[in-house]
Amino acid sequence: MGTLLALVLFLLAGVCLPLFPLSMVVNRFVQRQPAGGDDRLARPGAKAALLLGLPVPGVLLVQAGLWLAGDGAGWLVGAFGVWGGLTSMLYAFRLLSARDGQIWVGQLYTSALALVWVGIAHGVPPLLPALGLGASLLPLWFLLDGLTRRFGIARTGLYPGLGLCMPRFSALFVAAVLVAIAVPFSPGFFAVAELAFGGVAANELLTLVPLGLAWLFWTWAGVNLLSGIVFGEPRADLDYADLDRRAVLLHGGGMLVLALFGLLLLEGML
Repeated sequence: MGTLLALVLFLLAGVCLPLFPLSMVVNRFVQRQPAGGDDRLARPGAKAALLLGLPVPGVLLVQAGLWLAGDGAGWLVGAFGVWGGLTSMLYAFRLLSARDGQIWVGQLYTSALALVWVGIAHGVPPLLPALGLGASLLPLWFLLDGLTRRFGIARTGLYPGLGLCMPRFSALFVAAVLVAIAVPFSPGFFAVAELAFGGVAANELLTLVPLGLAWLFWTWAGVNLLSGIVFGEPRADLDYADLDRRAVLLHGGGMLVLALFGLLLLEGML
């Protein structure tokens, strides 16, 4: 009975720590386009709160399921670990073809959070890695929202060459993409490292294959995103306006806070 209840709780957690096809619920919200000026669910603050807060109930549901299942949780968390690894690789591969900024963030979010199940399967405490992976997307999300409000849509290839026309924005955008794809010293990097170090002793294949492939696809997709927005020849028919100093300080300060959070994750690993 306890294992059956744990299965139900794990399936509910699969919405918050997205597992395909349950992940479509989260992706529908993250990729939501504004339906009007009073559409609060499509506001950047609401979506940022989702990116950061959604893993918490997922982790709580997992912990409750582990407690109910007791000694019989081994096969269950193992199956969900494989499911999470497959989900992460699927969305990481789909990320290569994403051109819209909201779709890009949604698919990366799903791919990253699904990896938490790989850690859960091998006894890695899930809360800090989940928060680290979710928080790493916030700078990029706010910058992409700024592009959407300025040009009507955040889509690669529509306005290339922003590095020449909007150098402040572009410098922050490059840093935000690097943070999002979990380069070293970002919270996402330490989260992935904790999942890898915690799980490799239990099962090298089921740990390193999804983590390694997902990370490879994230990096590839990040290069595609930068090449379609920052680099290239600017269009002459667009009105460009770079970020002011206040906006630069806000975005830069947010990334500094994330760097400090990454140090907290590193301390947890050690």
